[in-house]
Amino acid sequence: MIKIAICEDSDIERKLLQRLIAFFMSEKGLDYKLETFENAEVLIDGYEDNPFDLILLDIHMGKIDGVEAGRRLRKLDENVEIAYCTSSKEFAITAYEIHALGYLLKPYEPVKIGAMLDYFVQKHPQNNQNYIEVKSKRKSVIIPYKEIIYLESDNKVVYIHTTSRGDVKVYNKLDNLEEQMRDARFLRCHQSYLVNMDYVAGLVDFDFIMMNEDVIPIRKSGRKLLVKRYEDYYKRSIKESD
Repeated sequence: MIKIAICEDSDIERKLLQRLIAFFMSEKGLDYKLETFENAEVLIDGYEDNPFDLILLDIHMGKIDGVEAGRRLRKLDENVEIAYCTSSKEFAITAYEIHALGYLLKPYEPVKIGAMLDYFVQKHPQNNQNYIEVKSKRKSVIIPYKEIIYLESDNKVVYIHTTSRGDVKVYNKLDNLEEQMRDARFLRCHQSYLVNMDYVAGLVDFDFIMMNEDVIPIRKSGRKLLVKRYEDYYKRSIKESD
């Protein structure tokens, strides 16, 4: 999960940023938590107990302006990314000095906010990454693991069957995608299939029946072990949900 803070003393600007970030993060299918602050004092005072991954920091604020707030935050957390928000370019050098991620000029351009968030995601792939980024139709597509039902290989093409985007066609090898998706919920049950066990409805003979009613074969080699892995995962899921 990506923790984002907006520190902006203008109620209108704060709510606008909140809506734009919520839109882009949801569009990208990323898990995030967003908190807002009306002044830098509250953000800084509680920072050690409530750190963030990304802070959008207005420069022109009250008692502690964004420039001083950025310096103090950098001392508390050398890894946090800070994006400055301002109506003037005069603080660009200061932003550079504290290694700011970006510099967003008002009035905000949604495209530039989206680009800044894209840059953040590329710069900081999460250790517990819960999505895969692929190229489809010459565009970069981010697909959350929770939306993937299964992956199906057909020669040099992989079809990612999803709950919300339909089938995403990717020119890649299933082996490569499996290597990227090192997550306990995925099981390579066949040379041509990688299933999300959260979407397995049951077992019939030697096949997985998925919740969308698709039938996925389980390879003969190591079949008992594969079935056991699914059963163990299913039992753990039940315990964790209790």
